[in-house]
Amino acid sequence: MDKKETLSSLGSVLRDGSLYHRAPPHLRARVLAELPHELPRESPRRTFFAWGGFTTDGIRAWLNGGVTGIAVCALALSVATLIQRPAPTGSLAQEIVSSHVRALLSQHPIDVVSTDQHTVKPWFNGRLDYTPPVVDLATQGFPLVGGRIDYVGHRTVAVLIYRYQKHPIDLYIFPDAGGAPAATARASDGYAMAHWQRNGMTYWAITDAQSTHLQAFEQAVQTEEDHEENPLRE
Repeated sequence: MDKKETLSSLGSVLRDGSLYHRAPPHLRARVLAELPHELPRESPRRTFFAWGGFTTDGIRAWLNGGVTGIAVCALALSVATLIQRPAPTGSLAQEIVSSHVRALLSQHPIDVVSTDQHTVKPWFNGRLDYTPPVVDLATQGFPLVGGRIDYVGHRTVAVLIYRYQKHPIDLYIFPDAGGAPAATARASDGYAMAHWQRNGMTYWAITDAQSTHLQAFEQAVQTEEDHEENPLRE
């Protein structure tokens, strides 16, 4: 994938709304709570502001209506945006795509550069609250080139970087959330993606190589992990 296609994918990620954050719903209540219950009075009459002739009650009524109006406008805009935008295939999948694209555009896509699994795996110690499995797949045609830390799914996760010829393959590994085991393959924004769960871990792999190569990579990862867990098994 050339730089033009990469930038196009980044534009798609920016437009699909995965980076959109809605204003917190308690904003109106918080603003109202900050208002004084009663303005100081210089006479028995209600105090008027010279610049507008508003009473305290008037300000509250205006603010109530103003904040409500803003909320309604924001809601209408959000609904219109959702109607015009195609539904995402999955928020976590979109986060994986966004993370992968950011890494491709970054000048430092790898935090620890090494082809040695015994160098990459200890590097995560103290940086994560779990230890990701790291396997050497050079003999299967997918050499390890390093690793990094990223943030997806509301948590810090390990990312192992492999290569197939000139194509980087990012492998995201983090503890699963206790859901049913799943194995899926998909394509998103021109990238091939694979998702599976095993041994208490969730795996997401993404690359711009063909999906057949990614399937071979997934099989190589699982086979090598089984071999390391049971080295005497033929």
